[in-house]
Amino acid sequence: MCFACLGFSSPAGKISRRDVMLRASALGLVLPLAAPALQTAHAAEQSAPADPVGGIKDIIAKANSPELVATKTFEINGADLPWTDLGLDATRGQQVTFLLGGRMWLSRDHDLWFGPGLVFHARTRGQRPIYNPMLDTGTMIASHDGRIEVARSAAEWANEDGALATPEDIYKKADVKISGIALLWRGDAAAGVTSLLAHGDVGGLLKSELARLARGGKLPAGWSNLLGFGGGQEVFSQGTGGEIVCDITGRVSIIERPLPLALASRPRLAWRWKIDQLPSVVAEDQAATHDYLSIGVKFDDGQDLTYVWSEYLPEGKVFRCPLPGWNAIETHMIVRSGKAGLGSWQAGLRDVAADYAAHIGGSATAISKIWLLAVAPFQRRHGACRYADITVTTADNAVHKV
Repeated sequence: MCFACLGFSSPAGKISRRDVMLRASALGLVLPLAAPALQTAHAAEQSAPADPVGGIKDIIAKANSPELVATKTFEINGADLPWTDLGLDATRGQQVTFLLGGRMWLSRDHDLWFGPGLVFHARTRGQRPIYNPMLDTGTMIASHDGRIEVARSAAEWANEDGALATPEDIYKKADVKISGIALLWRGDAAAGVTSLLAHGDVGGLLKSELARLARGGKLPAGWSNLLGFGGGQEVFSQGTGGEIVCDITGRVSIIERPLPLALASRPRLAWRWKIDQLPSVVAEDQAATHDYLSIGVKFDDGQDLTYVWSEYLPEGKVFRCPLPGWNAIETHMIVRSGKAGLGSWQAGLRDVAADYAAHIGGSATAISKIWLLAVAPFQRRHGACRYADITVTTADNAVHKV
């Protein structure tokens, strides 16, 4: 099986996260080496999601809900370029719920795939912001009056306007089929979903969406989703004690917080973390098993360095991200290893400037952002942790709380 591997450089020689595609198909370059690990990693999960459209249409017909203004079914296939106009008009502030089925296959032979919510995106009137539920259900609040458009992207947007970074001929080779239905509500989406749920469900989608709406997830204050990875509020939240809680299964979320500080100021990153469950049951340095929890630093040259707890890789190991494309910009450092300490609070401290000089050695003059990363789409297992007391202290003893 032959797949493409792509990476791009931005003008002025700097590598930008926006220029890098998480080309899942590129995993074909390393999958043969990962096969034994994948057998172990996937042993617990082989089920396939159901196509929800027919069943949901039957429920809609039974319910005859006064909450529902309009519906539209759709299908997104590999050859479909973004964006697809659903022919459904929303007004600003109106709520539209998406219920999704299908998969984006990375390798059928190795049972590697992304769920539909991870790669599904929507917007109104061809304008930002782009909505990505990450879960297989979600409700978008229309940001503009106008048509609802949908598309799929595995971190393939060039910018926040939804322009495609991946060359069209490569993009259209993806093995993907997403089927879904858009439900445009008169008022509150929760009331509408409840009116349908009284008449049945399909694969638990309506129940899941009602629960998601009830949770009302919000990102921790000051943090935002990295471009292309929406739905961080379903993974990261603010704990009752002020800590940041992370809980993920089979998804990807990267959130970031701006903190520009010169490397010459000798920034030292300190944090506490309590990791209850790591999402990998094998070493994380292969692309097909690259599931991990991490805190990281983004630099002004587009590079990033993340600090990882691994059960299987030795402390002190440093490696470039194994995902083709991302290996041009991302470095991982194992700062804790093994099971000892899991489930209890542990402290971390890194001299960021020293780590950058020793392991990246690029042109950066400053850090730009702090990242929290939860990556678990390959083995599709559960990861859970908490972060607290994240600070960056400079040589003049100025403490910057994150």
